[in-house]
Amino acid sequence: MQRLLLILTLLATIVAEASPSRILFVGNSYTSVNNLPAIFKEVVASAGQPPPTIEAATPGGKTLEQHSRLPETLAKIDKGNWDVVIVQGQSQEAAMSEVADNMRTSFLGGAEALFARIRAKSPNAKIVLYETWARHADYWKNPQANTYVGHNATEMQARIRKWYAKIAEGQKNVVVAPVGDAWELNYKNPAAVRLHSKDNSHPAFNGSYLAALVFHAMIYQPATLKVRHTGNIRGKEAAYLQKLAAQAVKGMKCGDPVPEAITRKP
Repeated sequence: MQRLLLILTLLATIVAEASPSRILFVGNSYTSVNNLPAIFKEVVASAGQPPPTIEAATPGGKTLEQHSRLPETLAKIDKGNWDVVIVQGQSQEAAMSEVADNMRTSFLGGAEALFARIRAKSPNAKIVLYETWARHADYWKNPQANTYVGHNATEMQARIRKWYAKIAEGQKNVVVAPVGDAWELNYKNPAAVRLHSKDNSHPAFNGSYLAALVFHAMIYQPATLKVRHTGNIRGKEAAYLQKLAAQAVKGMKCGDPVPEAITRKP
């Protein structure tokens, strides 16, 4: 019995040492709406990992360049000893980087400045880029829609994917969490659930939950994504979202078969 207890204690210690204990979110309303950091913490705990200490800097609408100069953000980064820093740009800047030179310069330069500041204070931190999602297809039904982000959801998501990959390219300890890809997989499903709120931009609760699942899969790399916490989402939909997250992280292409459909329409 004593030997078994010793083994269990050692295993628990190994898990604790391998798990990040301090995580910082840097973003804006796509992070603060529905309190994504709190959802993520619940997901981590319900998957059997030690819940980390989490802080966030999420002033509305800020770009990466603005974050790199914002006292609130820099003060959080400068606390140092972060194991993981999750970085989210303004929802249109990655897509607009495809066509606007000034936005591209701002996006790339802001990322470089943030990376440098994070590394100066937390040399061993993993930086996880929060790849966001395209506007809902209904967004383009409005004649005043901003087509600088793309002419449809597929084009916008392709641009977001491309430019988040660009700022990660060649960077040590920088990875992209394919949240937007998971959203796109959902909307390719004929029986997709609606992840957007009524403004066709921000996430509904299930959209934030899907984002939290992708972060959990990227950061903790579980063999299988089985999470007990579902918030206010019914069991069948929660299982579907967990499958989407797992497949997005494995690099599933959007033309591949989607997980088993559920019945609720977007």
